[in-house]
Amino acid sequence: MASYFRSRRSAFFNIAFLFLIAIVWMLSYMQPVLRSFFKEDHVFYGKVSYAAIPSIFGGSKIPFLDKTYFQLNGDPGATFVLYASDEMLEEMSEWFSFSARNVEDISIEVDAVRISQDKFVVKSISTSEYELDWETLSEYQLTCSMFGLGLVAVAFIWFLVFVVLGIRCKR
Repeated sequence: MASYFRSRRSAFFNIAFLFLIAIVWMLSYMQPVLRSFFKEDHVFYGKVSYAAIPSIFGGSKIPFLDKTYFQLNGDPGATFVLYASDEMLEEMSEWFSFSARNVEDISIEVDAVRISQDKFVVKSISTSEYELDWETLSEYQLTCSMFGLGLVAVAFIWFLVFVVLGIRCKR
Protein backbone atom coordinates (compact mmCIF):
# COMPACT_ATOMS: atom_id res chain seq x y z
CA MET A 1 0.00 0.00 0.00
CA ALA A 2 1.55 3.27 -1.15
CA SER A 3 1.62 6.11 1.33
CA TYR A 4 0.85 9.67 0.28
CA PHE A 5 3.62 10.99 2.47
CA ARG A 6 7.08 9.51 2.05
CA SER A 7 7.81 10.11 5.71
CA ARG A 8 5.95 10.83 8.89
CA ARG A 9 8.04 13.93 9.37
CA SER A 10 6.41 15.76 6.46
CA ALA A 11 2.96 14.66 7.66
CA PHE A 12 3.63 16.08 11.13
CA PHE A 13 4.90 19.38 9.72
CA ASN A 14 1.91 19.67 7.36
CA ILE A 15 -0.54 19.10 10.21
CA ALA A 16 1.34 21.66 12.30
CA PHE A 17 1.10 24.11 9.40
CA LEU A 18 -2.66 23.49 9.25
CA PHE A 19 -2.97 24.40 12.93
CA LEU A 20 -0.88 27.52 12.34
CA ILE A 21 -3.22 28.62 9.53
CA ALA A 22 -6.23 28.04 11.82
CA ILE A 23 -4.60 30.14 14.57
CA VAL A 24 -3.88 33.04 12.22
CA TRP A 25 -7.38 32.89 10.76
CA MET A 26 -9.10 32.88 14.18
CA LEU A 27 -6.95 35.73 15.48
CA SER A 28 -7.61 37.81 12.36
CA TYR A 29 -11.37 37.52 12.91
CA MET A 30 -11.11 38.28 16.64
CA GLN A 31 -8.57 41.10 16.27
CA PRO A 32 -11.04 44.02 15.94
CA VAL A 33 -12.96 43.07 19.07
CA LEU A 34 -9.81 42.30 21.04
CA ARG A 35 -8.40 45.73 20.15
CA SER A 36 -11.66 47.41 21.16
CA PHE A 37 -11.24 46.38 24.81
CA PHE A 38 -8.21 48.64 25.20
CA LYS A 39 -9.37 51.81 23.45
CA GLU A 40 -11.45 54.82 24.44
CA ASP A 41 -15.18 55.00 23.59
CA HIS A 42 -16.66 57.71 21.36
CA VAL A 43 -20.34 58.66 21.09
CA PHE A 44 -21.97 59.28 17.69
CA TYR A 45 -25.44 60.55 16.83
CA GLY A 46 -27.17 60.28 13.51
CA LYS A 47 -29.30 58.27 11.15
CA VAL A 48 -28.30 55.06 9.41
CA SER A 49 -27.49 55.71 5.77
CA TYR A 50 -26.02 52.33 4.87
CA ALA A 51 -26.18 48.87 6.40
CA ALA A 52 -24.83 45.51 5.24
CA ILE A 53 -24.49 41.99 6.52
CA PRO A 54 -21.61 40.10 4.90
CA SER A 55 -23.13 37.25 2.93
CA ILE A 56 -20.15 34.90 3.10
CA PHE A 57 -20.83 33.96 6.73
CA GLY A 58 -24.17 35.68 7.35
CA GLY A 59 -26.45 33.59 9.52
CA SER A 60 -23.73 31.15 10.57
CA LYS A 61 -24.37 31.72 14.30
CA ILE A 62 -20.60 31.70 14.85
CA PRO A 63 -19.34 34.65 16.96
CA PHE A 64 -17.30 37.26 15.09
CA LEU A 65 -18.35 35.86 11.71
CA ASP A 66 -21.88 37.25 11.98
CA LYS A 67 -21.58 41.01 12.05
CA THR A 68 -23.43 44.03 10.75
CA TYR A 69 -21.70 46.94 9.05
CA PHE A 70 -23.40 50.33 8.97
CA GLN A 71 -22.68 54.01 8.41
CA LEU A 72 -24.24 57.10 9.92
CA ASN A 73 -25.25 60.27 8.08
CA GLY A 74 -23.74 59.11 4.77
CA ASP A 75 -20.17 59.33 6.07
CA PRO A 76 -18.05 56.74 4.20
CA GLY A 77 -15.10 57.57 6.47
CA ALA A 78 -16.72 55.92 9.49
CA THR A 79 -17.94 52.35 9.26
CA PHE A 80 -19.43 50.81 12.38
CA VAL A 81 -19.26 47.07 13.03
CA LEU A 82 -21.89 45.54 15.31
CA TYR A 83 -20.94 42.15 16.76
CA ALA A 84 -24.07 40.71 18.37
CA SER A 85 -25.71 37.34 18.78
CA ASP A 86 -28.83 36.32 16.89
CA GLU A 87 -30.86 36.69 20.08
CA MET A 88 -29.66 40.25 20.56
CA LEU A 89 -30.38 41.14 16.94
CA GLU A 90 -33.82 39.54 17.15
CA GLU A 91 -34.62 41.53 20.29
CA MET A 92 -33.21 44.63 18.64
CA SER A 93 -35.40 44.12 15.55
CA GLU A 94 -38.46 44.79 17.72
CA TRP A 95 -37.39 48.42 18.20
CA PHE A 96 -34.86 48.96 15.39
CA SER A 97 -34.08 47.10 12.18
CA PHE A 98 -31.34 47.92 9.70
CA SER A 99 -33.55 46.63 6.89
CA ALA A 100 -36.63 48.72 7.77
CA ARG A 101 -37.98 51.10 5.14
CA ASN A 102 -37.88 54.04 7.53
CA VAL A 103 -34.38 53.32 8.89
CA GLU A 104 -33.16 56.68 7.55
CA ASP A 105 -35.79 58.50 9.62
CA ILE A 106 -34.83 57.03 13.01
CA SER A 107 -32.18 58.83 15.04
CA ILE A 108 -29.76 56.60 16.88
CA GLU A 109 -26.94 57.00 19.37
CA VAL A 110 -23.92 54.76 18.94
CA ASP A 111 -21.18 54.27 21.51
CA ALA A 112 -18.20 52.84 19.63
CA VAL A 113 -14.45 52.29 19.85
CA ARG A 114 -12.12 53.29 17.02
CA ILE A 115 -10.00 50.33 15.90
CA SER A 116 -8.62 51.82 12.68
CA GLN A 117 -8.77 55.09 10.76
CA ASP A 118 -12.29 54.46 9.45
CA LYS A 119 -13.63 51.48 11.41
CA PHE A 120 -15.39 51.40 14.78
CA VAL A 121 -16.63 48.52 16.94
CA VAL A 122 -20.05 49.21 18.46
CA LYS A 123 -20.28 48.97 22.25
CA SER A 124 -23.89 50.16 22.59
CA ILE A 125 -26.64 51.37 20.32
CA SER A 126 -29.86 53.13 21.28
CA THR A 127 -32.88 54.95 19.91
CA SER A 128 -35.52 56.95 21.71
CA GLU A 129 -37.47 53.71 22.29
CA TYR A 130 -34.89 51.26 23.60
CA GLU A 131 -31.19 50.39 23.70
CA LEU A 132 -28.77 47.53 23.35
CA ASP A 133 -26.63 48.46 26.33
CA TRP A 134 -22.90 48.34 26.94
CA GLU A 135 -23.06 45.51 29.50
CA THR A 136 -24.95 43.16 27.19
CA LEU A 137 -22.71 43.72 24.17
CA SER A 138 -19.47 43.76 26.16
CA GLU A 139 -20.40 40.57 28.01
CA TYR A 140 -21.14 38.83 24.70
CA GLN A 141 -17.95 40.11 23.10
CA LEU A 142 -15.83 39.21 26.14
CA THR A 143 -17.34 35.72 26.42
CA CYS A 144 -16.78 35.04 22.72
CA SER A 145 -13.26 36.46 22.93
CA MET A 146 -12.37 34.18 25.85
CA PHE A 147 -13.82 31.16 24.02
CA GLY A 148 -11.93 32.13 20.86
CA LEU A 149 -8.67 32.65 22.74
CA GLY A 150 -9.19 29.23 24.35
CA LEU A 151 -9.53 27.68 20.89
CA VAL A 152 -6.39 29.50 19.79
CA ALA A 153 -4.52 28.20 22.84
CA VAL A 154 -5.62 24.60 22.15
CA ALA A 155 -4.68 24.94 18.47
CA PHE A 156 -1.30 26.39 19.49
CA ILE A 157 -0.65 23.45 21.81
CA TRP A 158 -1.48 21.02 19.00
CA PHE A 159 0.75 23.05 16.67
CA LEU A 160 3.65 22.67 19.11
CA VAL A 161 2.94 18.95 19.57
CA PHE A 162 3.10 18.29 15.84
CA VAL A 163 6.22 20.43 15.38
CA VAL A 164 7.98 18.49 18.15
CA LEU A 165 6.79 15.19 16.65
CA GLY A 166 8.11 16.32 13.27
CA ILE A 167 11.49 17.23 14.72
CA ARG A 168 11.83 14.03 16.75
CA CYS A 169 10.62 11.70 14.01
CA LYS A 170 13.39 9.62 12.46
CA ARG A 171 11.88 9.17 9.01
